[in-house]
Amino acid sequence: MPGGDISGLYGTPREISYAVSDYRAPDGKQWLRMSGEFEGAYRADMKDILATIWDFSDSPNTFSRIESLRMFSDTGTIAVFEQRTAVRILGFSYSSTAVFKDALVRTGPLSAVVDFETIEVDDTMLSTKGSWTVEDRSDAAGPSTYVRYDIESYINPEFPAQAVIMRIFGGEDLLKLLRELGEATERRTKRN
Repeated sequence: MPGGDISGLYGTPREISYAVSDYRAPDGKQWLRMSGEFEGAYRADMKDILATIWDFSDSPNTFSRIESLRMFSDTGTIAVFEQRTAVRILGFSYSSTAVFKDALVRTGPLSAVVDFETIEVDDTMLSTKGSWTVEDRSDAAGPSTYVRYDIESYINPEFPAQAVIMRIFGGEDLLKLLRELGEATERRTKRN
């Protein structure tokens, strides 16, 4: 929705696309490919949204799926860290540990992208990559920021009907990330 009307997204992030499909790696191993695009809008400064995304020490408090995070390095524009993630749905738990590299790129005076990708993974996934695209959309009503979240993961199918469960509940689980981003940013701005 770059440049479009975002008024319907305040407090109500939406799914642009979400899919789960089978993927066979070159070595013949079967994986599940999960991809999605989501967007939301927040009555917050872009700098506060970016600060919330980049606040790795607080990530386990911001995003419920992140259990723990251990920093290796952070230059302010490049961060490398180990993250343990757990997704719990219908009594099933899917946990993974991976080392991520995040890169913050200012794409203009009113926009930025935080790219992320795995650089080391456990046996629960083949890879994950994606981005947070953030645009300042401040208007007469005050600060406003548009956020688009994109992700693509290749996941090891560990239990029966995992693909079906991911298709039914996965999109909503990822939308929850955008709601949690808004809530954490609101808490951040109230503290400051």
